[in-house]
This record gives sequence, structure tokens and C-alpha cells, in this order.
Amino acid sequence: MFKTLVVSLIFAGAGLAQNSAVGNWQYVDGAKTTYIRTYEEGGALKATIEKVTKGGQEDAAAVCSKCTGDSKDKPMKGLLILWDTKKDGDNWKDGKLLDPESGRLVTGKVEVAEGGKKLNVKGSVAFISKTQVWTRVP
Repeated sequence: MFKTLVVSLIFAGAGLAQNSAVGNWQYVDGAKTTYIRTYEEGGALKATIEKVTKGGQEDAAAVCSKCTGDSKDKPMKGLLILWDTKKDGDNWKDGKLLDPESGRLVTGKVEVAEGGKKLNVKGSVAFISKTQVWTRVP
């Protein structure tokens, strides 16, 4: 009985962890796939690009050419794209989100969707917003 209870608690904990915004994700845009790692640090959710692939091949030369400031011409790999978020239940709000394609810095919001299988990542400036759906990868 005790063994069954322990195994049940382990699997329940694993299920809860998967309902978190923390993890490894991918965003597919045509032939380009961006792999992203999200993590919690100092009470905020952060995200960095792990790698970018084009046509299934890693694009190690990809840089943030449209970025400004410290991110200008930095490699996409390791680039911080989300920071300063505030926890809101299972979700995160009021963060800074860098769009490396345009170089724009916008307000970011992250919502856990489909039981933790997806993240809805919303960037907003004034009344204009755009949402990307990131899919969890093992």
C-alpha cells in the first residue's frame, strides 16, 4: 500500500511539473524552428534561445542583427528574449519580451495552455499584440 502511494505521488508530481511554464519549447515558423528554454530565476520567468534551425539544419551563424543596445549582433544562441515577468497563478505577466526578428522590445505575457503542452506567448505594444504558440519538447 505504501509503495503504491509513493509511486502515485511521484507521478502526480511529474504531471504538475509539466503544467509549468518552465521547460524546453519550440516555435516553428515555416522552415525555421527556434528552440527556447524557459526557467525561473529570482521569482521571474526568463527565456533564452537554445538554437535556431533552418530546413532542419542548425543555423549557428544566426545573430540578432535588428536588435539594439547590448543585444545588437549577438548570436541567437543564448540570447535572452524574456525577463522581468511577474507570476500570476500558473501564468506570467508584465515582462519584457524581445522579438529578435524585428529587434523590438515589447511587454510580454506567458500563459500555460493544453495542460502544459503549449505556451501562449503574447507580446504587446499599446493596443497592438501578437501571440506565438510555443510547443513543449522533451
